[in-house]
Amino acid sequence: MDKYLIVVMVFIASIAMVIYTQKEGKSKSEKLSLKDALQKAFPTYKIVERNHNIILCKEIPNQRIDEELVLIRIDPNQQKNLRNSGKMLIATYPKQPSIRELKKDTAAYLK
Repeated sequence: MDKYLIVVMVFIASIAMVIYTQKEGKSKSEKLSLKDALQKAFPTYKIVERNHNIILCKEIPNQRIDEELVLIRIDPNQQKNLRNSGKMLIATYPKQPSIRELKKDTAAYLK
């Protein structure tokens, strides 16, 4: 009888573990888009999404056009690439970068 009790307890524990691990938590369902995460990480800059690219802009008083500082492009066919184009940094990533990686890569341009 003790053997059956142990088997039932292990079976119930394994079912509970499967249900717990398969359940989608709030962190996955409330995952921020890259634009929202950037807005949260860089509150002093204006974040604009244009042509599937994300641009970090600095608002200049008394001017209609913002100064574009960093252009972030997600392209799975390319490797990570950071290059300058005038005053702007063009950052290309093969997948969505983390905020930590973006802060490290753009530190020189967002002073």
